[in-house]
Amino acid sequence: MKVLGLLFLSCLLLLLHPAIATQPVSIEADDVLVRVPMPGRTVTAGYLTLRNNSTQMRQLVAVQSDAFNRIELHTHTHVDGMMRMVQVDAIDIAAAGETVLQPGGLHLMLFEPTTSLEENELVTLQLQFDDGTQLQVDARLVLPPRR
Repeated sequence: MKVLGLLFLSCLLLLLHPAIATQPVSIEADDVLVRVPMPGRTVTAGYLTLRNNSTQMRQLVAVQSDAFNRIELHTHTHVDGMMRMVQVDAIDIAAAGETVLQPGGLHLMLFEPTTSLEENELVTLQLQFDDGTQLQVDARLVLPPRR
């Protein structure tokens, strides 16, 4: 009897799996920008606004792109009167809210471009969230601000 029950449960899970795997992404991304790395540098930053249309908090947990070898989630903190960048494991997006990744706050750090990057080109970013959903977005490459 236990074997029959396990078989039934397994079949039910297999039937439900496609519905779970294809659940709609509840996150939208706007104003997606990546700075062109400064000459001689192999690291740059990315910014965007994440809007959560669901009733549950979501977390951005990873970002990948064929245009970069590695992407990390970062924030800025004050330590001993100095502003420091710190890697974070996830970025929260409140239920029915938004989170802005911007200079001086939460942002993406993109390391080691795999190709030459030019102003106004688009690079694709794959955003991964804590619920297993993914969102593919195109980021416009912009020049860093002049100092």
